[in-house]
Amino acid sequence: MEQIKIILQRLKNPSVIMSIVSQIITILVLLNVNVDKQAVTGVVTAICTILVLLGILSNPDTNTKGYGDDMIQCDHCNKLTKHVLVNGKMVCSECGNENSNKSENNDNKI
Repeated sequence: MEQIKIILQRLKNPSVIMSIVSQIITILVLLNVNVDKQAVTGVVTAICTILVLLGILSNPDTNTKGYGDDMIQCDHCNKLTKHVLVNGKMVCSECGNENSNKSENNDNKI
């Protein structure tokens, strides 16, 4: 049951949707089905863009949501940098050090 929740959470990521559509197109082309790859990719990209703008799709890997995902003032390099969640701790993408600072939006944990 937990695996299904993880898969459904991943489907909220536009990159995953684009990858799945790309693989489906590849399979159809290999089966000699006539597919206008550019048209399908354009339509899917447009739909994903609209869903992202409406807030329906997002990146489930981020600790905080909205513009400036996971931007935190780093204790070590003193810059406002992107941070990633590693083993339950926020790590600076610039210097790689663990950060003890909390962002204002850091309450929205996944």
